[in-house]
Amino acid sequence: MPLLWWLLNLLRFLEAAATDECGDDIRQQWNWDPYSHDHQCNIKRITQTELIRRFGALGVPNLYPYPLVIVPDDGNKVTRNEHFANLTRQEHLPLNFPPDFNATLTGSDSLSSHRRTIPLKQYLHEITNNNGGETRPDQLGNQTWYLFGETHSGEWANFLQLYNLPSCHSCTQMHYAQSLIALSFGIGNVGSGVQWHLHGPGFSETIHGRKHWVLYPPENRPNYNLDYASRHWMEYTYPSLENWTAHDFEREHQNHEQFLKQWRRRSLDSSSDRTQAQAASYSMDDSECASTRKPWECTINAGEMLYFPDQWHHATINLSPYTVFVSSFTSEHHD
Repeated sequence: MPLLWWLLNLLRFLEAAATDECGDDIRQQWNWDPYSHDHQCNIKRITQTELIRRFGALGVPNLYPYPLVIVPDDGNKVTRNEHFANLTRQEHLPLNFPPDFNATLTGSDSLSSHRRTIPLKQYLHEITNNNGGETRPDQLGNQTWYLFGETHSGEWANFLQLYNLPSCHSCTQMHYAQSLIALSFGIGNVGSGVQWHLHGPGFSETIHGRKHWVLYPPENRPNYNLDYASRHWMEYTYPSLENWTAHDFEREHQNHEQFLKQWRRRSLDSSSDRTQAQAASYSMDDSECASTRKPWECTINAGEMLYFPDQWHHATINLSPYTVFVSSFTSEHHD
């Protein structure tokens, strides 16, 4: 009996230690908290209606030179991908595939250098149960498995046909039919994401949860350890960088307005005008090295999407236990 009494009290002590006096879970305190809803957004946000008003029915022009966040119109509770969002709820997603359907996972390091194939149902169980459903900053990227980038099989292609494409000049059904748009489906838990990398332009739409993006222009390659996932950089490098100034925010606003005026005058047809438009948006440090300032960044909520420009360095960090997103990689040329 004394031993049983001791064990019961030990269990009560451990339960009490896991919660604070208000009954809330105690999480380890990090320098950069993925659970926070107060992360900065210094990227221009524009509604779908305003996008069309500025650039016409096709939406984002080809090779738009700045990051851009496109959000649903105010008060619009029905998102453009409402049906797709319902299909991709955690309890519904496996029903879209054969019972034994496998998913190919990639490592979260900068090169996505490893692969692992497991049943899709197993992956969904792992991301919500392993390590408390959280990817921690010190987990090596090549040992942190992530569903993203390996969704090009026939089953995934058929499924992704149900996704409504973004509004852009290179996002028409004709482009899709000619394989000029590549779609990629992804799922991650809190803290998961891909380390810094770069590629061509495109869009990333959050379907469920929240996803934080950080970006630098091509000449400002950030310093990072490519063996870790993106949360490692957010935890150990991001806090030491300088905040944006009021001048930086104003410059960001003016860059978009300048591009709009040039685009309306069709001045981007000449290479000289194109160079001038790009130069206005790039490095705040006026040097071809890692910036000492914090990056362009924003949290993309469900129903919102980010346009990432051509060859901009970027990394992503998922902020929700079940974060679902679709990326559209476009083949763009000058309008």
